[in-house]
Amino acid sequence: MRYDAPPWQLFEDLVRRILESNNFNVQVNSPRGDAGFDFRALIATEIWAIEVKYYRTARAQPRLIESAAMRLIRNGINAQAKKGMLVVSCLLSDVLRDELEKKFSITFVDRTDLRRQASVRPELAEELDALLEDSSVLQQQNVPSFRGDLAQSRPLEESGTLTVDTRGTDLCQRLRQIGRGKKGWADYEKICGEILSYLFPNDLYGWHSQQRTDDGLNRFDLVCRVRPTTEFWRFLIDHLDSRYALFEFKNYAGKIRQGQILTTEKYLLERGLRRVAIILTRAGADKAAVLMTQGAMREHGKLMLIVNDEKICEMLHMKERGDDPSDCLFELADKFLLSLPR
Repeated sequence: MRYDAPPWQLFEDLVRRILESNNFNVQVNSPRGDAGFDFRALIATEIWAIEVKYYRTARAQPRLIESAAMRLIRNGINAQAKKGMLVVSCLLSDVLRDELEKKFSITFVDRTDLRRQASVRPELAEELDALLEDSSVLQQQNVPSFRGDLAQSRPLEESGTLTVDTRGTDLCQRLRQIGRGKKGWADYEKICGEILSYLFPNDLYGWHSQQRTDDGLNRFDLVCRVRPTTEFWRFLIDHLDSRYALFEFKNYAGKIRQGQILTTEKYLLERGLRRVAIILTRAGADKAAVLMTQGAMREHGKLMLIVNDEKICEMLHMKERGDDPSDCLFELADKFLLSLPR
């Protein structure tokens, strides 16, 4: 296993090797991403379009899986594939699997299916257990391979009731059109609220905007309660003891400076269970501001993540493709903490 590669890439490569061990002739497909899928595979003279989704959270998120399925069907048909397969690292309950298979003309493969398929080569099963970090839920007994006969899988077919999500692209375009600076601050604040509602509809609740502090002098843009629905939000609650997240929207023309970070830090309160701020800003932060965020974490346990336009649009496109945008925040936090100096 290559430990220097990101988890999604390790998972994708492992899925390829598991499929090859089960008689699939697998090739990396081109194009990939929005206009394509990950693998083009051949088995029993049939061409399969295969998409792989790695989620840090074991619990299935139906809306993301449905978005990935719709995009796979469209792209698979365009590539003249006969059948489709969506491989996910999460667990699919029997009820959810039945609903998905009735709605979509593809085969769904979850982590339990993969574990049974990987058992043909013990080293692959061991690698899967290590990567997903929860072997207890993988080693279930009496689970059929791929939950059925692949030969009986339905051919890919378009459904008139299925529409591919494009809202993330629309929001990204609107964001980029907003002018930077004081004149565009109201529009920027509005679009940021829409973006957060689109990205995290089930993770954040109890929204309160522009709350004024008790001294009447300062205000922040948005604060909300956090639900432990994914690994990132669970990390904030369990390890940072933060039940609330603060969001600030800074429509500066250039990079924000340490003064803006210092102001944000004052809103974070250890005893108020509010120790995390996510700062949305157009061009990121300068070196002094980054050093200020490192000091706040090191000395007071306050985490401040800076998210620029590029990262925002990356998360919007992730949501469209059926990836989990909170995984992007997890990676930002992980990178920040791993590189935290003494």
